[in-house]
Amino acid sequence: MSMKIRQLTQSDIPELLQTINGAFKDYIVPFQLDIEQLRQKIRTEDIQLAWSVAVFTENKLVAFMMHGLREIDYQLVVYNGGTGVLPEFRGHGLVGKMYHYLIPFFNENKVRRIVLEAIESNEAAIRAYMKNGFSINRQLLCFNGTIQPVTVSNVARIQPLSNFSWQEFQSFWDILPSWQSAAQSMDRLQPRALGAYIDDKLVGYILFTSENNRLYQIAVAPEYRRKGIGTQLFT
Repeated sequence: MSMKIRQLTQSDIPELLQTINGAFKDYIVPFQLDIEQLRQKIRTEDIQLAWSVAVFTENKLVAFMMHGLREIDYQLVVYNGGTGVLPEFRGHGLVGKMYHYLIPFFNENKVRRIVLEAIESNEAAIRAYMKNGFSINRQLLCFNGTIQPVTVSNVARIQPLSNFSWQEFQSFWDILPSWQSAAQSMDRLQPRALGAYIDDKLVGYILFTSENNRLYQIAVAPEYRRKGIGTQLFT
């Protein structure tokens, strides 16, 4: 099989979309994107096409690896925003080949860290990443479902927030959000924001989009937890 690996360009986006949807149609959690959703992902996750690659065979895009780029704690950090291989081209080590292509480029540009997420049950992907030098750093819990209406006492006053006060928000955190939900992503996405107030003091907040029913961040100040404020923000 004759293959070519190269960095992506804007003109590749339509075919990249087709390959993403083809690669993830049989995924553990199948999903499909449209062109606007892909462009939003590229924008909000700081995906850099020049830092992303694809495998082509007979001019067909058969595998891809998208990377976001940010400076975190004065270090250049790369985020794998998506890796996929069309089903009929799996088993040829294409993930390793793409990393073999990219690593010299990353080293030349003084990248200090590469991060990614993989579903725990996707053992094949985890093996491929660990074979290429990755190690497991933390476990993220993901939830979906329907929020049921409940009766709660109005401990706090809930009102819309017009801006993101990150210094204050971060004082509520116990963990750092994932790349997709990080402050930089939220500043680009501009989701809806609600704040919980007690005596004019912000004690909690939630960031979400109603268009796709996605929750990005929710946090309550440690000293105000277990009072039903989180439930108020949900409802």
